[in-house]
Amino acid sequence: MTGGLTLGGLTAGYGRRRVLEGIDAGPIPPGSLVALIGCNGAGKSTLLKALAGLVAAAGAAALDSYDLLAMTPARRVRLTGYLPQTLPQGSVLVAYEAVTSALRAARPDLPAAEAERRVQAVFDRLGLEPLALRRLTELSGGQRQRIGLAQAMVRRPRLLLLDEPTSALDLRWQLNVLESVRSLADRDGCIALLAMHDINLALRFCDRTLVLGGGRLLADGPPAALDGALLRRAFGIDGRVETCSRGYRIALADRALDEGAWPDTEGNAS
Repeated sequence: MTGGLTLGGLTAGYGRRRVLEGIDAGPIPPGSLVALIGCNGAGKSTLLKALAGLVAAAGAAALDSYDLLAMTPARRVRLTGYLPQTLPQGSVLVAYEAVTSALRAARPDLPAAEAERRVQAVFDRLGLEPLALRRLTELSGGQRQRIGLAQAMVRRPRLLLLDEPTSALDLRWQLNVLESVRSLADRDGCIALLAMHDINLALRFCDRTLVLGGGRLLADGPPAALDGALLRRAFGIDGRVETCSRGYRIALADRALDEGAWPDTEGNAS
């Protein structure tokens, strides 16, 4: 499958305040899981919002042959699926209706039988069947987060933009969700960008890491390239990346650096 995602000189922010400056990345091939990592305020959420058309952005962002920054909302909603940090709000809708409505809003052209098949498939994949007929007001935060992910995945977009998709989940469902996103990317060839704070989940599941700091791209490469020097620069910690007995790479934080010892990614030390 050809195509992919390429960012060139991407700048984004809120009003006069620039959060991202000159982000270059790609080409990111179809079927990739890409972790966006970095400290709080590094610009991870802003990058996802820029690609989702929710904040002002300039530069270049190409998905396959499409210009993400110039496309119409109708085209964007068919090509991208966005999961924000905020959980789906409580509603009188039951979970099955909420996911079906999200699919219908993006793909009104789908025959009813195909729409129902897609909704059932995503409920099966994310283990949501026991929640199907429960109102959103009755669900826990983690359960609503999984419903939000189902609303993004059910459309089968070319680009999934997931902002901390495991933040409200326990360990079992963290693994389930990331395995499901991995399966979707492998099957459909979509690209998933995941803003993550859990570096070890990023190391285990993602093909590539974009490390952000101070609104700039500090590193772009395979998870294996993450090391202690990059942890120090991006997070202000002394840390290590080691290999566990099962062969997974894991990041270990030893101590937080004093502010004056942190390289200048947030206007700290030079």
